Amino acid sequence: MKSLSVIGLNSGTSMDGIDAALFRIVPSRLSSTKGNGSTDIQQLEIEMQESLVYPFEGSFKKKLLGSINSGKISLDDICRLNVALGETFAEAALSLIKAAGITRKEVDLIGSHGQTIWHAPNNKSYAGIKTHGTLQLGEPAIIAERTGITTIADFRQQDMAQGGQGAPLTAFADQVLFGSSEEPIGIQNIGGIANITVLDNHGQAAMAFDSGPGNMIIDHLVKILFNQDYDVDGKIASSGNINDELIAQFMTNDYFLLSPPKTTGRELFGTAFANEFLQKAQALDLNKEDIIASATAFTAFSIAHAYKTFIEPNYKINRLILGGGGTYNFELNRLIAKYWPHSLILETHEDYGISVKFKEALLFALLAYTTNFGIPNNVPTCTGAAHKVCLGKICRP
Repeated sequence: MKSLSVIGLNSGTSMDGIDAALFRIVPSRLSSTKGNGSTDIQQLEIEMQESLVYPFEGSFKKKLLGSINSGKISLDDICRLNVALGETFAEAALSLIKAAGITRKEVDLIGSHGQTIWHAPNNKSYAGIKTHGTLQLGEPAIIAERTGITTIADFRQQDMAQGGQGAPLTAFADQVLFGSSEEPIGIQNIGGIANITVLDNHGQAAMAFDSGPGNMIIDHLVKILFNQDYDVDGKIASSGNINDELIAQFMTNDYFLLSPPKTTGRELFGTAFANEFLQKAQALDLNKEDIIASATAFTAFSIAHAYKTFIEPNYKINRLILGGGGTYNFELNRLIAKYWPHSLILETHEDYGISVKFKEALLFALLAYTTNFGIPNNVPTCTGAAHKVCLGKICRP
């Protein structure tokens, strides 16, 4: 292992654009090993040197969202979307390099998540063959050729080939970033989907799974009812009244009863789910503020319910470290603490010097860095894979 400059690229379920960040990753103990002979990945020093958000062009974003939300896209569109996303991710990387004031030759690797188009982690027969899978587009060969930088991408597939869910991958980064804790802690990411990583008192990821919706339903309803992209600081939600009956109706969804490892996405909690939530809320004569308050409470309740049902029997979490866009929704955070079954200390990634916005860009930079050196970087206890593997496919220019 040696020091490298690595770019991490990620586009999440909100599909606003690409989070791009440049990191210097330094192994602080080159010869450090664990008892099993594997390199101690927790001995890494990480410095974010530059970051930016590269927005999707308006018509491109509209077409992308329309295709995914409908669940219907032609083979020709899939083929061309893969290329278009590859070109866009390459442009994001080049823009980042320019912003950093460096040359392409000064960047050693790019780790790109691409854009998740579909996630089908549960086994299903296809023409008599048992299958489960996931699809991320954004052709890495194009990124490598346009930038001249070795690009590692498509990180979920190898884990799924070993029977895992291919997610959540963030457990790996959480071990690296927060593994020094001597008590069980929870790292709660609230993006479009909410996911939690549980680190035990040895700093190892004991559990990680998607609890259900994060910002996805709230953002969709705020856009329809208030013509805003999101509820700034949770102010709309805090002005409304919560309808417990509505929350109870949607907590009967089978996903909330499913034991981890489990992952989900827009396929389950996307537009159709949010529209159903809106229809049932209107049937109860809720006003606009009450609908947002109830949607926010539903998200908070599902997060706390996941902890109480699946985590608390084995690990008592007194400290929860928040990341993702939901970190800034103060009403959502207040409700998480309210629904938590015991007292809870809420912290944020920023409290530990880690960017909330660019945490997932960091994840894919870390995955690319470790895969480059042949270090296994999935977490089978969290994904359900049969054993540890190196994630990602390498494209060299």
